[in-house]
Amino acid sequence: MEIKLSLRKNNFIENLISIILCAGEGTRISDFIPNIPKPLIEIYNKPILSHLIFDLIQLNITKIVIITGHLRGEIEKYIASLKKRYESLRNKLLLISSGNNYKKGPLYSFLSIVNKKSILRKDNIYLIFPGDTYYESILLKEIVQIISNTSNKSILFYQKVKGLKLKTQFDSHKLISIAEIEEISTHEIVVKEIKQRKLIDINNNEDINLIVPLFVFNYNMIEKILNIERKITATTIREVLNHIIKHQNIIYGVPIDPQYRFVDIDTKSDILSLD
Repeated sequence: MEIKLSLRKNNFIENLISIILCAGEGTRISDFIPNIPKPLIEIYNKPILSHLIFDLIQLNITKIVIITGHLRGEIEKYIASLKKRYESLRNKLLLISSGNNYKKGPLYSFLSIVNKKSILRKDNIYLIFPGDTYYESILLKEIVQIISNTSNKSILFYQKVKGLKLKTQFDSHKLISIAEIEEISTHEIVVKEIKQRKLIDINNNEDINLIVPLFVFNYNMIEKILNIERKITATTIREVLNHIIKHQNIIYGVPIDPQYRFVDIDTKSDILSLD
């Protein structure tokens, strides 16, 4: 699979940096799979992290940053083994340690990118992934194609689905992220708030905007997050984004076909849902 792009879109790909957050402790699944970082849990006989890395490479994304924290030695060993096996990956994968900042929350794992000034450039676009989510390849392809046609915007992707559909796939106590949106024109949707709800509290016939767990940030958004982090108490990217949205800074919402699947791995039942 290879995306054929125009010259403008080739420039976009060159400026696209993927950041994979692999620093979390994964406490909710540690009893089931102990001493293994969640990104190294195997799905379809390959670690989640491996699926994501090779799907991104197939999409011609060659700048992939991996943020480590909890059990970082295991992630580092795995990346070293990939580089040894695939020489082409040596200059495409960059490890950044969050030190102990990951203990303060995923926001601080993400902000570890400031430790590598070379990736902070005004013309860059940042595609941020949690390292514990499995995405179908076609979903990632669709997302990259969409953002290649946008004008350097910060974006949240969502899928419009019924509550019943999710309840047939996941445990009723699963916490999901939902986008409250507003259509400001025929072609523009903005995110008004990012909420979290348990599936058990959602009606079967309720239409929800299920957030695809990844973020697209331009450089200006990175700067806003860095500035706001110093002023408010927050541990998650969601909290900071809600603060940004509240103060009239626009984050665009883009709908994605709900047939494209992803599963964020929080519990044993999430793994079993992929069988």
